[in-house]
Amino acid sequence: MAVILQISAGLGPAECRKFVPLLAEIICREATQNNLRCNNLTEPPAKNREIASMRFAIEGENIDAFRKSWEGTVKWIWQSTIRPHHLRKNWFVKVSFFEFETKDNSSFKSSDLKIETCRASGNGGQHVNTTDSAVRIVHLPTGIEASASEERSQTRNKALAILRLQEKLHLITEQRQVAEKESLWLDHYRLERGDAIRTFKGLPPREFSFI
Repeated sequence: MAVILQISAGLGPAECRKFVPLLAEIICREATQNNLRCNNLTEPPAKNREIASMRFAIEGENIDAFRKSWEGTVKWIWQSTIRPHHLRKNWFVKVSFFEFETKDNSSFKSSDLKIETCRASGNGGQHVNTTDSAVRIVHLPTGIEASASEERSQTRNKALAILRLQEKLHLITEQRQVAEKESLWLDHYRLERGDAIRTFKGLPPREFSFI
């Protein structure tokens, strides 16, 4: 079983966008603790970069309980260092889940894909640059490409790159783009008005309980 997880700052300010990757790390860590696999569909942002939204494929059993514990508005209490004199300390992002449309897999034909491998670069100690584990895939009919290098296994990187490519192709359709924009507007208003399902405080964010 798999679902799509979206973490979105909506139309929120830079502080909300800063919280998106921080919350993504927390959610994926909790997913792993619950024996769920969290595959990042958003290509990794640069370090410390603010990002408006991230999407993940969550796979495994008992996803419903995990989904229930996260779906909704998440609040972050933090004195901004981006705008140190700003009076506001409460920032919000929206966590949403969507059904995974597996039928999109049928759109891939081996003749449509150009698959390249290369040596992974970046942090990773002695295991980096020893094997051609990084994978780049180009969808020839559209020119859309996706890559993955986080895993040491070329097989896992290939699977992750295909997931990212599938997500990109799904998002380029006009209908999906319109739906995404409408969803962001709706999420923005829910972020401001809805009650937070979970609250975090400080940097690094730690879960905060009022009990």
